[in-house]
Amino acid sequence: MIKYLGAAAAALSLSALSPGALAQAGDWSMPAIGTDAYRAQATVALLGGQLDPDLAGADADTLLGVELSLNCPLIQPPSNRIRQQLSLTRFDDQGVEITSLELNPHYLMPLGNGLELGFGPGFGVMNVDAAGSSETLFGLQAGASLHYRRDGFFVGAEARYQWTTEEDFGAGDTDIDNSRLLLKVGMDI
Repeated sequence: MIKYLGAAAAALSLSALSPGALAQAGDWSMPAIGTDAYRAQATVALLGGQLDPDLAGADADTLLGVELSLNCPLIQPPSNRIRQQLSLTRFDDQGVEITSLELNPHYLMPLGNGLELGFGPGFGVMNVDAAGSSETLFGLQAGASLHYRRDGFFVGAEARYQWTTEEDFGAGDTDIDNSRLLLKVGMDI
């Protein structure tokens, strides 16, 4: 459990800090939703990619899902922005089925012409069906993303690593730690 908490603390720290934000820490908006400058800029996107679980008998395979994202209504830095990403994904390979609901706040920095680089932590809950057993696991993750927006259109790419709790799937306690590579296509709503 300590490795999960340490990873979450490190990812959260990295997602909240940048040289510009440290210099202007007093200008953070909390809650952001109450300010005149706040715009949700909600986006819905389809996700597709690959999940590679650290589980005997399961190989890397297709991951599909949907994501709703918006500028964080709770906190915004004085420069750049924090984007909340809520995703629901599904993985099915060789009798291993994983349905995951995750919240991934990312600190985004503009690179120019609608392109943004982001990184941040994530928290999730997974329902895993494997070896005739159905279990609920919790996960912490770290990710990096690249977003492009133009005229309400959105495309993105993301890499995530997730550490999970352990459950008994018939052969003793095991985790379902995993890595993911995702592509996203969507539009502002």
